[in-house]
Amino acid sequence: MTLEEKVAQLAAPFGSAVDVHTPPATGWGCVVAGLCTLGLPPRETAERANELQRKHVEQTRLGIPVLLAEEALLGLKVRDATTFPDAIAQAATWDPQLIEQVGRTIGVQMTRLGVRQALSPLADVARDPRWGRVEETYGEEPQLVGSMAAAFVRGLQGADETTPLIATLKHFLGYSASAGGRNTEPAPLGPREVREVHALPFEMAIREGGAKGVMPSYNDIDGEPVTGSRAYLNDLLRGELGFDGLVISDLAAVGQLHSKHHVAATAPEALARAVSAGVDLDLDNRVSSQALQEAVRSGLLPSADLDRAVSTILRAKVELGLFERPYVDLDAVPESLDTAPERALARTVAEKSVVLLQNDPVDRFRAGPAAGPAAGPAAGLANGAPLLPLDPGVGTIAVIGPNADRPLGQLGHYSYHVLDSITRRFALAADPTARAEDVEGLAGRTGADDARLLVESVPVVTFLEGIRARAEGEVLYEAGCPVVRDDRSGFAAAVAAATRADVAVLVVGDQAGINGFGNVGEGLDSSTCELPPVQQALVEAVVATGTPTAVVLSHGRPYTLKWLAQSVPAVVTCFFGGEEAGNALASVLFGDVNPAGRLPIAFLESVGSAPLPYWRTLQAPPSYVEGPARAVFGFGHGLSYTSFEYRDLEVDQEATTGATLNLSFTVANVGQRAGEEVVQVYGQDVVARTARPARKLLAFQRLHLEAGAATRVSVQVPASLFALWDLQEGWVVEPGTVKFFVGGSSVKTPLRASALLTGPVDRPGPDRALSCTVSVADIDPDIDSDVAARAARAGGGGALRRPVPVITAEDTVLEWLEHPVGGGLLRALLGLGEEGEDSDGVLTDAYGLTLAQMAGYSGGRFTEAMVADLVERTRAGGTARA
Repeated sequence: MTLEEKVAQLAAPFGSAVDVHTPPATGWGCVVAGLCTLGLPPRETAERANELQRKHVEQTRLGIPVLLAEEALLGLKVRDATTFPDAIAQAATWDPQLIEQVGRTIGVQMTRLGVRQALSPLADVARDPRWGRVEETYGEEPQLVGSMAAAFVRGLQGADETTPLIATLKHFLGYSASAGGRNTEPAPLGPREVREVHALPFEMAIREGGAKGVMPSYNDIDGEPVTGSRAYLNDLLRGELGFDGLVISDLAAVGQLHSKHHVAATAPEALARAVSAGVDLDLDNRVSSQALQEAVRSGLLPSADLDRAVSTILRAKVELGLFERPYVDLDAVPESLDTAPERALARTVAEKSVVLLQNDPVDRFRAGPAAGPAAGPAAGLANGAPLLPLDPGVGTIAVIGPNADRPLGQLGHYSYHVLDSITRRFALAADPTARAEDVEGLAGRTGADDARLLVESVPVVTFLEGIRARAEGEVLYEAGCPVVRDDRSGFAAAVAAATRADVAVLVVGDQAGINGFGNVGEGLDSSTCELPPVQQALVEAVVATGTPTAVVLSHGRPYTLKWLAQSVPAVVTCFFGGEEAGNALASVLFGDVNPAGRLPIAFLESVGSAPLPYWRTLQAPPSYVEGPARAVFGFGHGLSYTSFEYRDLEVDQEATTGATLNLSFTVANVGQRAGEEVVQVYGQDVVARTARPARKLLAFQRLHLEAGAATRVSVQVPASLFALWDLQEGWVVEPGTVKFFVGGSSVKTPLRASALLTGPVDRPGPDRALSCTVSVADIDPDIDSDVAARAARAGGGGALRRPVPVITAEDTVLEWLEHPVGGGLLRALLGLGEEGEDSDGVLTDAYGLTLAQMAGYSGGRFTEAMVADLVERTRAGGTARA
């Protein structure tokens, strides 16, 4: 190969800025967004893909096929492909098997058009709600993020065994930890947090998912830009994590080594640094081949480093089978990629992602002119029962809000509808250094309310359409206000509709965008994380009518919602639910689907405490002069229309540091309807050589249980999941006590136990186990009842008895409140009620304190002697009622 032919293989021009369908004589290595920008139906798109491929195979000297890449986070981003819920909504399903199916469906659609690389999924751990790209992530917990990313990768890369594909993990590394939640800013991370938090999901997707592509991030970590870092792209990524695939830069990220980070004096030097660090493909708004040649000829880039990159690209194309099968079979291309089965899957994902955040009785919130006794079909709304689910014959429903009947208000910013509508007006939308406000003719017209749908694609079922299709009575509609602009001229009509109605469904939230035309998305970070003020005012105006109101959130980032939780009986989040969000929401509102979505990221009480990992919200001693740092809705939270009970926890008492701990427990549906529960198992390394999180997710499983049914869940926990990163020794597992917390969310874990890791320090190395194994076995209700009856006869009581977990004065107040014996004794001692963990909220600020610490801070009201007596009485309880 000549130098010109080699550097051509590293070029990956971006289709909205470069005429990628007119390649040079040497061709290009990769073309990104070359098909989505055509805006053509599938068959015509496939024809153009073949034409571009033919120019490379038949009209260049070497005949090397081009690699076609597109975005695919929430569906293949081309016209007429399925638009699934956004990634944060996918994560809310807590169902990796379902997300694997999503990846497989996207992969099949890619093969139909000749797309062989997906620039998806994200494996970023998002702990700062201010960051506009939270919606693209799988949330804040490394284990959840890694499980979802690995599942997506397995599905996509295994979609068609005859047509290999590449899934590209991004953004490696620490991108979501940028200072101030601002996009592309530096990430102040140390080597432990880099590995234990931010690298872990990438490692899971590489080792367990088999990911063949990685995209480095824009940011620097402690002053070292990742795109130009051999330490991160070679030593960590390829060395420690075992990655052996293709590295493609983010858009214009290589140039930023010169223009932003200033670690390179010229563009050729930036290219040399990136390629030497481990970048293979340069994704850019311009073709960088001339600058790359200059880098080689001037000695900035050693030929060996160039050859390494070229070899990696060619090997990837060989493994993809592009040399043997460069073209698409046009006869196999459907008229639409979004047929009935794909839409059904989109709806299933949307239904399973709906999170019921709050569902209280209407009576607690009734006020205003409509607060008198309900009559007719709405009479059941004020009977002390939760507002949801609604009876389809409830009467008149007022559907209100700026996102109630607006397709763009329920789609993520990497959907074809949103992003390609923006690029029609602003070609460089995806470049983080570009701003729509700077484009001639757009200044002053780039806000969220300036977004317009400018492309044709698959139909989107709005929330209004979904509710009208399911409701039996009259459905009124008023938008009420824009998304952001302070225009309240629609308030009067919205209030009138709410006053006429028996129930109001208020749909509020965001408009997704990229560097403009939105209030959330890439380059659209927030300093408040609040619902736009005009929408909050709309909510308050509707609530003031006294009409029972359910608020639905169609949004990208977690809001600070304490005021909302105190204002309305029911709050539901769909995040951005995709093309079938309207039907999915209606199914949940009317009880056809029992909601079981769970939050993949906490909704903080105040953005001033961000970034704040969820486990710190559970400790919650006073953190600021205004009060503690806590979450309104915690990580893993989500309600159901039924109730679940956890019982009979059994745990291995000890295991060696290199072995596996086994635990099992029973989950029963004790409500009146079938439903799904997301079982969550957390752990804690109690004492270690470095500070450890008070809680980390170890395992989870989504279960379906009929009313009255029970199941036995067994979890195998490799001790390596308690490994910590030591700066000198690498990964180590230390002997000592570990704790387990089992329940339906991070804030509600009724089952607790401890175990002892014994033996010497174990050094599991890079091949350590990264995940638990979870198995489920149904319990025969007849046998279960018989066992309970025998236990009752033997013990003189009506409930199964089990050993009481050991608890001491060094356990936290929250652990005491959740203890099966100690919780009741502590409440009685302090004069608290028996309902809930802390029914009056009296002890909320002390949750993270140990019992001994609480006594020390009590000013003598709760003495050491009382603590010792409480511990002894708890131990004397011996057994606890299940």
